[in-house]
Amino acid sequence: MNEVAATLSESTTSPVGDASVGQAKIEWVRRHSPVLNGFVRETLADGALTGVRIAVVVHLEAKTAFLATVLADAGAEVIVAGSNPRTTNGDVVEALRAQGLTVVAEPDGDYDSWERELLAAADYAPDYIIDDGAELTMRMAQFRPELYQRLQGVSEETTTGTSRLHAMSAAGKLPFKTLTANDARCKHLFDNKFGTGQTTLQAMLNLTNRQIAGARVVVVGYGYVGRGIAQYAQAMGARTFVMETDPVRALEAHMDGHTIGSARDVLPTATMVITATGGMRAIGEADFPYLRDDVVLANAGHHDLEVDVDALAAASSLTTEPRTNIVTYRLGDRDIHVLSGGALVNIAGGSGHPVEIMDLTFAVQGLGIHYLATTDLADGVHIIPKHLDDAIAAAKLASLGVTLDEVRPEQEDDSADWLEGIPSA
Repeated sequence: MNEVAATLSESTTSPVGDASVGQAKIEWVRRHSPVLNGFVRETLADGALTGVRIAVVVHLEAKTAFLATVLADAGAEVIVAGSNPRTTNGDVVEALRAQGLTVVAEPDGDYDSWERELLAAADYAPDYIIDDGAELTMRMAQFRPELYQRLQGVSEETTTGTSRLHAMSAAGKLPFKTLTANDARCKHLFDNKFGTGQTTLQAMLNLTNRQIAGARVVVVGYGYVGRGIAQYAQAMGARTFVMETDPVRALEAHMDGHTIGSARDVLPTATMVITATGGMRAIGEADFPYLRDDVVLANAGHHDLEVDVDALAAASSLTTEPRTNIVTYRLGDRDIHVLSGGALVNIAGGSGHPVEIMDLTFAVQGLGIHYLATTDLADGVHIIPKHLDDAIAAAKLASLGVTLDEVRPEQEDDSADWLEGIPSA
């Protein structure tokens, strides 16, 4: 552990929250996480993670904390950091420290402090990383190359991080095995779509005290996150519009009942604009002229820069804060409202995904790390195997009291029979 990590460790002597409050939050998660607290615990009890050093770098709130405790209970040495400076919960930090876990994150930080926290996590020389956006993975590659070469594996949480891992692999700069947890069906089909769809709108409505029925909502990007947001907004009575650069996704959005258009087409009448691309500057300087007065901008993608807040600030003549987590920028005679500084609005401005959703996502992550630690895989990018995905879904259904039919013999395809009658080539 070098000077950066030591400095972060020393800074933890002053409490940053109430451990008892944080523990109550974690206990609430435990109570509503039957897969992570049952099936995953049982799988991890084989001792494969004993003494293994795992860095958990996901938005540091109660659900992430519970995943960290499950890994620690399985014998792993866990280091916890946040994947965004605006989403770390101080009560949860103190609860984890009270349980003996190493936490190198503080609430209410800025990007400089966050960079120091990520490097401190790197300096603990993890064997494996549960990463979000490949944030720690990239920094270890750039700033801690010797420790990077010693990494044994990474399990990645997001679409953005998955793209980064593929880019690193294609460039020949990924010298270990990785899993794209985001590609697991039990992750993106539920977390990205239903989790983000529900909680993005919850956070926006709570922060603004505005009505969504009758609102004109533009969703920028129609991946699984964008689909979920548009679906929930539509169900709540909004008129929904989609901006998309991929023609197939745009056609899908059209078939789902949303109006498709360019920035010039859809932004001038939008009352709410939500970015969901996983990229950079989805709403940028070129789009500002199209925004109407009193529009609300929110981000549901990985990057804080999906809404170019810096460019908006530079172009504005006045900045005010009418409500907590809302900054209003004056552009000519128009007021543009940005929620949560452009950070992930459902976490920075809300409570994050529903517990039941994260039970699935973190089951994928917990089993993913176990799979990496127990399986001989080639270096590069891999997807979690289907049997583990199916097992997570089956465990979730069992917790709901649901049983499924099995395919009966008479329902099976008779291809084996008629294939015997075909001569070999």
